[in-house]
Amino acid sequence: MKEYALIGAGGFADEVKGHMGNMNMKCFVDDSYYIKNDNNVYPLSQFDSSKYQVLIAIGDGTARRNIVERLPSDTEYFTFIHPSAILLHNVEIGEGSIVCANSIITTNCQIGKHSHLNLMTTIGHDCIIGDYFTTAPNVSISGTCRIGDCVYFGTTSCVKEKITICSNVTIGMMSGVVKNISVSGTYVGTPANLIKG
Repeated sequence: MKEYALIGAGGFADEVKGHMGNMNMKCFVDDSYYIKNDNNVYPLSQFDSSKYQVLIAIGDGTARRNIVERLPSDTEYFTFIHPSAILLHNVEIGEGSIVCANSIITTNCQIGKHSHLNLMTTIGHDCIIGDYFTTAPNVSISGTCRIGDCVYFGTTSCVKEKITICSNVTIGMMSGVVKNISVSGTYVGTPANLIKG
């Protein structure tokens, strides 16, 4: 059986190891970030897809996508769902994802590959969410939302029900999305407005 390992060795990777109860889990980082003799951290050039299943523990969804595109095509990814998370019926979560402590996903939801739901994220019924989705702690997404790829929600941001958000969008912390977003960029405030395209 393949050994579990992480890609990434920063603060979020430490949190993931803590969630999993394995602080000695091996971590792989880009060779340019590798520091010799750093405990349980190895250069990505030494990653062997025949020996490891991995989870990419890096907060930036675009960075996760870039790493997936660089890894061998036969790389296997594992998904971790914290025991305190609540998932009701008919919930699909893509490979390589993590659902952190005290998060709630209700019913009839689809969440794409390599997504990170940080502490206390809530997702209402009938949501369809793309790949490389990321939430900071305490994000709330109401029911029947459609969210694209590489979308990031800052801490305590929220979304009104029946909202559609295109790919490559960042929602700033404490922001409220109350109307559809069809232009990629960074949005802040309530109602959330585009500040950077």
